[in-house]
Amino acid sequence: MAADLYDDAIVDVVGPNTLLSEPCTIKDLVLSEITPRQLDFTSSFTLVSTAERRTKVNSFILYFDTFFSASGLPVSPETDVKVIKEGEVILADIWPAGGKRAPQRRQSQSVDRSAPISFSTGPQSMATHWKQTLFLLREPISILEGSIVHGSFHCHKSEDNSRELDIEIHFSVKQDPEGPASDLTVQMFKVR
Repeated sequence: MAADLYDDAIVDVVGPNTLLSEPCTIKDLVLSEITPRQLDFTSSFTLVSTAERRTKVNSFILYFDTFFSASGLPVSPETDVKVIKEGEVILADIWPAGGKRAPQRRQSQSVDRSAPISFSTGPQSMATHWKQTLFLLREPISILEGSIVHGSFHCHKSEDNSRELDIEIHFSVKQDPEGPASDLTVQMFKVR
């Protein structure tokens, strides 16, 4: 059973204090334009450690931010997502997670309908029922402040089950920008 722990991605709530880098966009999906074939993709990523001291990275975390516009047109990639903090008054329904009460709502007041509406399912925002997806590493990564993780994220629909995804994460670590990169690590996961 312990071996299976590293084969399947885990969907759970992760706290904002667990983040050890700034987020990196893996894929920008414009749902009104995307084709099923485009949902199989490979994206490169670079994460720079913000840890204040030597620490271990045990997983990569995946989540989504979503944007809506009244016109239905795509939203500029430079648009900041609305991050909702615990206890903040909100306009949209957010489902409670982790046994907490539903947040209080207030009536909309002269909302600018031309401005995009957004929310995040990330750890830095209030938990939603979508939670986050964790990819546990078989071998944790040791990092310092400024360590760089370069990698690629491979996402493909499972051949065995159309409701599952096969994920491969390839990565290497540089403890400092001038230093050598570690050997390439490849780990595969199922998202069920």
